[in-house]
Order: sequence, then structure tokens, then C-alpha cells
Amino acid sequence: MRFRTLAVLPVIGVLAVAGHAHAATFNFALGGDGNVTASGTLTIGADPHANSTFGTPANLQQVSPLDMPPSWQGLYDPLNALVITGATGTFSDKALDITDVTITGLIATNPEPHFDADQAIPHSFGWYPTPGVISYDNLFYVNGSPQTCTVPPPGNYGGFFDNYGVMFSLANGDVVDLYSNGDITAVGNPPVTPGPNFYGVVVGYTDPIKGFTANYASANGLIFDTPEPSTWAMMILGFAGLGFAGYRRSRGAASVAA
Repeated sequence: MRFRTLAVLPVIGVLAVAGHAHAATFNFALGGDGNVTASGTLTIGADPHANSTFGTPANLQQVSPLDMPPSWQGLYDPLNALVITGATGTFSDKALDITDVTITGLIATNPEPHFDADQAIPHSFGWYPTPGVISYDNLFYVNGSPQTCTVPPPGNYGGFFDNYGVMFSLANGDVVDLYSNGDITAVGNPPVTPGPNFYGVVVGYTDPIKGFTANYASANGLIFDTPEPSTWAMMILGFAGLGFAGYRRSRGAASVAA
């Protein structure tokens, strides 16, 4: 079950491994509908909850009675997930009179239950500000996201973000969620070639009459500029190092606990 309307924006991404052993950066630029533009940098690290159990029945846990939805929670994130730990830059949406407003940081991940009994619910999945409004998980996928909600199938996947996405705050008090809506043209996992509707943006703001309101951007087409193959390979190796560092850190913690 999704609580978003499909929206698309061109995305230009550049990945680079940062000097810190456990962090990397993703520089992004958005635009294309004449209203929404954004640019900035995301900081990315290893995900301690990434596990191959994701997507299996063992990932799904019932946390409340079925007559008290949302009732279902994921125990793990996808095995290839990384976690977004920081965000900087600017964001504009002319339709909402938002012009070059500073991105002040991430909305912290707050794991919460989902409405669906779906074994592809990430551990990091959460809601803002209340269940059923805007969903997010602050996860990043250097090789493309897997399916993270398969109700209804085939789900949305294949982008740097999954269909819950990354949520950040703005200096004017609004929040923005950037997600992959997937719009896949054929069923398959790992992802097949995506259709033209690949990324979406939702802006959350407080209306004086309606209260908190989620506004979905509209746009056309997709432009995706990737680095040269050799650069891409170096980036993937860098992110693989992040995952290995996270694995070693978790193993060390387990040894101490034992």
C-alpha cells in the first residue's frame, strides 16, 4: 500500500568516497517540471540493519492486533542498503512559493509499523508526522533499490532511493521527501529497465486551515547522467568498503558482548 501520487523529476547524481572511512557523499541536482529544483549533497554510511533476511517471511513481525493498524514491522533493511546520515543544499518549488530555501538536515529515521503484512518492509521504514501521511526510510542504493513494498506487485524499485525515500527539513519549516516511484515496465528482481517515471517529490507544510498538508510535485520525463564506467567501478568498491567496515564493526560489538 502506497500513500503517494507518482511524480517524476530528472536527476543528475555524482558519487564520491569521502575521506572518512565510514562515509561517502552523493551530489544531486533535480529539475524538469518548471517548478521544482534542488541541489545538494547527501552523506551516506553503512547500514547496520542490512541483512539477507529482508524480503523473507522472517523479516515480518506483527507488533499490534490486526484491528489496530498499522500492525506490521520489518526487522531488517535490504542487504544492499546504505543509510543516509546527512543532507545539505537548497530546494525550490515555485508552485508553493519556495525559492532556494536551505536544506537544514535529515528528518531522523523513526522505525514504525506498516499497514500491510508485507515481508519487504524495511526496518528503517517510518511515517511523518503520523501514520498514513508521508512514508520514508532514509536508505540509499548504489546499485539500484530492490522492491521495498510488493503490495500490490510488482512494487517500485531500481533508483538510488526506494519508494519510501529520503526526507529532509528546510529552513522555512517545511519537509521534503525524495523517493523512487519506479514505474517499472516489466516484472523482475533484480530490476529491469525502468520506465520514464522514476523519481518523485512530496513537500510537507503546515496550512493555516488544513494543518499539515502533503503536496505532490508533478513533472515530465527523466534524464539520468551516470559517471564513466571506470569511475562507477571505483565508487562501487568504495561503498562495498563501507559495508565491510559496518560488518566488521558489528562483529566486534558482538564479540565484546559475548
